Amino acid sequence: MKPAENLLRNVKFMTKKISFFRILLSAAILLLSFNAHSYAVKPGAKIGKKITFITNDGVIISALYYPPASKSMKTFILLHGLASNQEEWQPFAHNLARLGYGFLSYDARGHGESTRDIKGKKISYANFSPPGPASEWERMVSDLEKAVKTLETTYGTPAKKIALAGASLGANVCLIYGSMDKSIPAVVLLSPGLNYAGFAASGPVLEYSKRAVLIAASPGDTYAYQSSSLLYAKIKSNKRSEMLSAAGGRHGVQMFEDKVFTNKLLSWISRN
Repeated sequence: MKPAENLLRNVKFMTKKISFFRILLSAAILLLSFNAHSYAVKPGAKIGKKITFITNDGVIISALYYPPASKSMKTFILLHGLASNQEEWQPFAHNLARLGYGFLSYDARGHGESTRDIKGKKISYANFSPPGPASEWERMVSDLEKAVKTLETTYGTPAKKIALAGASLGANVCLIYGSMDKSIPAVVLLSPGLNYAGFAASGPVLEYSKRAVLIAASPGDTYAYQSSSLLYAKIKSNKRSEMLSAAGGRHGVQMFEDKVFTNKLLSWISRN
């Protein structure tokens, strides 16, 4: 073979080899970009796509949805406390996203931006009738069911991949709904009470004899801490249950100001 022909053959071979490695490199970059979408979260930036869903009685619920990093990761439904809104969960939602979890947070009926129904009627928790059967308070449980169904039907998330996390009043709503829907694998309850707005917790907590349950309260938050201790006592034989304490008298999501507590909670979530 002539030297010129040999050189040309080597150049063609090297060109093909370089092109092959370029393809591999491009594929690797694309794969990393796809899998890392939940981890590239800018600190302080609001995350989640704004969506809405309609309750059984026609209330328009305002929500934020953020997908999990993969189908193997769970999606958390985050429910706030009385007189608050879904914004209170944003700092914790960032932590969930960095770990690869998804979330759906929403403004409870009569709170935040969930203050109108499909007919334009304005609603507010301040005008709700007293707690009891068929009251607006009780409907919060079916609203949570609607959030679960939204994840299932709109985003293809099976119930076994949906966890619940609630703060204060939201904790009791999550506890009660989860006690009825046994397909929910885990619940996180921040500052639950034995009874908030008619949502009694003592009976429903007994339905969590095998599933993962995290109960948390601050010793200085007397009612919530005593309630949490009594609720945990009912299920502590469940090896997947745990109770955590935050410093001071912080209530609900305020406990995330305690970084030690937050890290312990995230560690529990990762294990369960």
